[in-house]
Amino acid sequence: MTNSIFIDIDTEREKPIIFGKPPDITPPENKEEAARMILNDISCLAEAITTLITMAGQNGYADKNELMVATVNTIYNALQQPSTLEDTNV
Repeated sequence: MTNSIFIDIDTEREKPIIFGKPPDITPPENKEEAARMILNDISCLAEAITTLITMAGQNGYADKNELMVATVNTIYNALQQPSTLEDTNV
């Protein structure tokens, strides 16, 4: 499977994180296709962060377990707080 996701992060911008797809990707035509695409993207991003954490641990840049715990805590804390994105069109 091939999946392309662009992530543009600029903390000085009003919207600090922008997601995108390359122009050759056909946009979803309905809500169901969009939901499948988003779920696939989230799964791929989770796998990517896991790979990045594993690489950091293998290369001695950080402790893999500490990075995993910090990542899970970040996601868990986001669930506990009202979303700042709910009222925006991201």
